[in-house]
Amino acid sequence: MKMKPNNHQIARKAASASGLLLSLLIVVFTASKYSLLSTELFIYAPASSAAAKARSSRPACDVAMGEWVPDSAEPYYTNATCGLIHERVDCMKHGKPGMESILGWRWQPHGCDLPRFDAAAFLRLVRGKSMAFVGDSVARNHMQSLMCLLAKVPSSFPLRLQQLALQVDRSRSVVIMQVEYPMEIEPRDCVHCTRKYHYREHDFTVCVFWTPFLVRWNLTHGGQSFIDPHNVYLDEADPEWSGDIAGYDYAVLSGAKWFTRPTVLYEGGRLLGCANVDGCEAAHNATDVALDYAVRASFRTALRALAGFRGRVVVRTVAPPHYENGSWYDGGNCVRTRPVRSNETSLPETEAAFHAAQVEEFRAAAAEPAARFVLMDVSKMMQMRGDGHPGQYGHWPHEKVGFGIDCVHWCLPGPVDAWNELLLHLLLSG
Repeated sequence: MKMKPNNHQIARKAASASGLLLSLLIVVFTASKYSLLSTELFIYAPASSAAAKARSSRPACDVAMGEWVPDSAEPYYTNATCGLIHERVDCMKHGKPGMESILGWRWQPHGCDLPRFDAAAFLRLVRGKSMAFVGDSVARNHMQSLMCLLAKVPSSFPLRLQQLALQVDRSRSVVIMQVEYPMEIEPRDCVHCTRKYHYREHDFTVCVFWTPFLVRWNLTHGGQSFIDPHNVYLDEADPEWSGDIAGYDYAVLSGAKWFTRPTVLYEGGRLLGCANVDGCEAAHNATDVALDYAVRASFRTALRALAGFRGRVVVRTVAPPHYENGSWYDGGNCVRTRPVRSNETSLPETEAAFHAAQVEEFRAAAAEPAARFVLMDVSKMMQMRGDGHPGQYGHWPHEKVGFGIDCVHWCLPGPVDAWNELLLHLLLSG
């Protein structure tokens, strides 16, 4: 005879079912890790439901707008745990004051959270693929930040440094960040050049194509002094990158700052004019060209060269310098010791014009059919971080270097690491 379940058995079954449902919800919530940025990807509701209507009417979170807020977490890496930091941005090595304060902030978008960088997730995403950073030395700065976020300490490092790396990792409240150390492909001892690295365990290649104008250029006098004017051909993509980019899966495009240097500009095979060149009319029988026109034209050319790109193109906007009381060549310096609030600063006129040109050209390119472009807008967030540059701490005091006070590049580790948090979010969201 079949026995009817008693009240106690019914309660036990209900509790078991409730526990299973709760466990499943916890797993889903934990797996997403992306709060309001992406939890909606893991929640299903019929289109007619009130919840779905509420979500569809909610404005998307703009990760470009927000504030830098205090963060007590340890840095992702140090110059002891990453041997890939370029000498000129190794602010820890050269004793930049207040590094603890500089590293004690994270980017908080308005209305949502930006997840911390997950190296394992990034490498799973790019396994068997390749990524190219296309731009100037700030693009290299960006790439080196990414490699430090991914790097595990090689066995050739002294035992003391390996132990330090483990201590840093264990102090974090997240999964160990450092995953793999890359090997350089055809190692080169140069700064202003293209360099490539390979992560063997994940078959991932990362490269920086050094192309300061994005378009074809050469020095007017055929010399090696970057102070001399440059011939810049605004409608011809630089063959340094345009000939090889088709073989990559991701391209991170940036650049603008070099257009503040002296340039002689060409378009359509003809002399267009000059920018920042003394005696341009007398020397070249040409007039001055607005800097933002040159930036706009170079970005348009680069984006057109990527129109048939098979992968994803991330367009990064200009990261403003922070020289005060002068410029990079006449005693200007960056002496801020903490971020400022968004309502306390705004982009300088030149960088605001560059930013507008880049965003408008991006929108035009992204509107084309089959375009796979995504915008990584870092201009406003980095305008708040005048404390994050090497300044005079990119070299030893007795050293004579061309870029003596550097308020253009970013300390590693430093605020630039947030770019890779943004990069991972954009790639996962797209």
